[in-house]
Amino acid sequence: MKLTTLIFPIIGFFIGIFIGYYIYKKEEKIKNRRLWGRIERRNIMRTISALVSAIDFKDHLTKHHSDNVRMYACAIAEELGLSKEEIYKIKDACLVHDLGKIGVHDYILTKPDKLNEKEWKEMRLHSLAGAVILKPFRFLDKVLQIVREHHERYDGAGYPDGLAQEKISLGARIMAVADSFDAMISKRPYREKLTKEEAICELKKHSGTQFDPKVVEIFIKLLEIKPEIFKRQDQA
Repeated sequence: MKLTTLIFPIIGFFIGIFIGYYIYKKEEKIKNRRLWGRIERRNIMRTISALVSAIDFKDHLTKHHSDNVRMYACAIAEELGLSKEEIYKIKDACLVHDLGKIGVHDYILTKPDKLNEKEWKEMRLHSLAGAVILKPFRFLDKVLQIVREHHERYDGAGYPDGLAQEKISLGARIMAVADSFDAMISKRPYREKLTKEEAICELKKHSGTQFDPKVVEIFIKLLEIKPEIFKRQDQA
């Protein structure tokens, strides 16, 4: 009777040890997977950043453009109350949004005059090309979506998919405003840069057609109440 009484606690003790060890090893495996996942992600993003630097080298007039777009877009996203994770995705997307330009001919990127229709067709492929480059990296799915859609228009007349309004991801709608604003206030070989006031007028003019009205409204408000975000990288 005494032996039987002892057996069950002993068995329970060893089962507890086994289960505890199993849970410990499983948690260690998950931690290691997460660690290697972070390391892999960091290495991949470094490689992609190197490609973006190569684009800056090809198209020196757009140097700092991605940093400026990131600054504007993150300010908008924070004002909208988006989560840290969502803002992080937008930040990554801004830094690589012109990645597809790596496949655009140099003479198009550096042409001193306006592009003709054939050249514009090639240039318009860059958002789709960027998405194709990012596609193998599953953890960048949301980033890929923003990159692909950042030239879509609120009225559905954009590219590459002709999406409209809320069918365009919010991150892409935010980036469209940030990207266009920075392009407008930057000098190009075929035109002078616009002033901040002129660029704001253009945003208002195309609000509801090219741009999401709510995003335009928030960005203009930010430029008024937080003028420090207007300090662009090439002016630092």
